[in-house]
Amino acid sequence: MGRRGITLVELIVVSGIVGVLVGLVVPAVTGALNLANQTVCASNLRQLGHAMQLYLKDHDGEFFRLRTTEADGVLWYFGFEASSSPALGEGNRVLDRTRGKLYPYLQASEAVEVCPAVPFGGPYKPKYKGLGWTYGINYNLSSHNSSGNYGWIRPVDATRTAIFADAAYVNTHQAPASARKPMVEDWYYVQKGCRYVQFRHLGRANVLFADWHVEAVGPAAGSFDPRLPEARIGYFDPAEVVFAPGGSP
Repeated sequence: MGRRGITLVELIVVSGIVGVLVGLVVPAVTGALNLANQTVCASNLRQLGHAMQLYLKDHDGEFFRLRTTEADGVLWYFGFEASSSPALGEGNRVLDRTRGKLYPYLQASEAVEVCPAVPFGGPYKPKYKGLGWTYGINYNLSSHNSSGNYGWIRPVDATRTAIFADAAYVNTHQAPASARKPMVEDWYYVQKGCRYVQFRHLGRANVLFADWHVEAVGPAAGSFDPRLPEARIGYFDPAEVVFAPGGSP
């Protein structure tokens, strides 16, 4: 007795079942991956927080500046960039991470500087060759011209005052990005009301607060950068996250 072939109706039924199963499995896998990324990111921030505590202990509670200009280049808080580096072009610029302010306290854990969810939300433009820097420090504590002191943060405000947060920026002025082709770029500080926070974890951003706990926080309503809304780059509701050490938003 010969084998009976699969009929068109049976094939359609099987295809439909497979489609339903895929529809059930893919969101579950995607959700699990998103949760895993958020968990690893939170762990990264806790390790950065531990490194920061050690740094502050060694420097009488004083934070570092975002950058200082040296004779042969710029010392960012996350590494040194020689004067010749920008000429290499975006994505090829060279960063010496061993000169970063927190490097002595991290060393073997350099991967903690990069959120596993990056790149996220549209075309991504790396700035440096190799690993990026995907967390921004509170500009009120570490700015271009000055540095703050941990002692400025009132204990009552520590649970709401940001130290680091998921950060990114919409670049439209450095090739290959342009006004017609906005791209996501790593960013290095966060500030009240500025679109430097990336809500890349299911619509929320991880924040390391001044009491050293990490929490996922949502964006202020309508804050996403309209140039690239899918990147989910915006800012926090000042009622939820404080930047000024004195306790005001």
